[in-house]
Amino acid sequence: MKRSSLITIAFFARGQNINSPLQKNLVFEMLFPEGKSKAFVLSEDDGPVEDRQLIQLLNKYEVKGTFHINAGRLKDSNTVNAEEIKTLYKGHEVSVHGYLHKGLGKVSRLETFFEVAEDRRALERLTGDLVRGMAYAFGSNNTDNLDILQDIGIQYARTVEETHSFDIPENFLLWHPSIHQLGGAHYTNSTTKLNEKGLAQFFKLTDEFLGLDKTGVFYVWGHSWELTDKWDVMEKFLKRISGKDDIFYATHIELVDYIHAYRNLIYSVDKSMIKNPGSTDVYLRFTDYSDVDNPIRKDLCIPAGTTVNLNCTTIKK
Repeated sequence: MKRSSLITIAFFARGQNINSPLQKNLVFEMLFPEGKSKAFVLSEDDGPVEDRQLIQLLNKYEVKGTFHINAGRLKDSNTVNAEEIKTLYKGHEVSVHGYLHKGLGKVSRLETFFEVAEDRRALERLTGDLVRGMAYAFGSNNTDNLDILQDIGIQYARTVEETHSFDIPENFLLWHPSIHQLGGAHYTNSTTKLNEKGLAQFFKLTDEFLGLDKTGVFYVWGHSWELTDKWDVMEKFLKRISGKDDIFYATHIELVDYIHAYRNLIYSVDKSMIKNPGSTDVYLRFTDYSDVDNPIRKDLCIPAGTTVNLNCTTIKK
């Protein structure tokens, strides 16, 4: 699948207006809220009782989580209960994971509809909020049935296929994560050798992300029950990844909504004006390559409901 490490719109205006030097060769790149260049998403499946302890850690380090819940299994003894969903996950995202945790790879279209729609309906009732994303149970999906997810109102669907990269996917309904939490060391009671190799791989990728000098998303997924004997390692990771000025700590749906806001910007024909028709401030970086040897870069905020003129840097309501 083709991917794009950053969302870029390039414009090459040729002799359109000699009074507008910025129009000759412009490249626009998305930045995240407040001009941040990177984003971090933590995605957890199944709603096990260990979510309670994980959320305490996330709140401590001010990191948001996205939690994919099977509403039809909330009476199981090893899961959180329905009554605590609204309060436990406050400040985080609750998302679809299939009403009964069925893999969608080989089930009928009707069964796919039920698994997703019924889970969404139940979770919206429990949270009192919109539920618009999902993670595939077992990572199992059928690309022929993606239209069903769209019809139900699903904005993204996460797989379990690791990319070991920080790219933003072209198809949000096949969103592959960067890596499983703690790498190969996520298995409970895994061997010392596997732990060492997995953790080394995981923290190497973490450090690569922290040192990244371009737009990227570090997407980590897993299950909180995998942390039963590794809470100290998870806290070590949260200490390392949290509190960075250049990182947007987002739920998955917050990230998706922001990307859509960026993509919905409207440009004038000569590319000198940019209108933001939405309700979210959008940040971008534009580079003028008129002088290839001395490009001019500028970070810019396009406030919600305004038009920015690049020639005179004015904002119109």
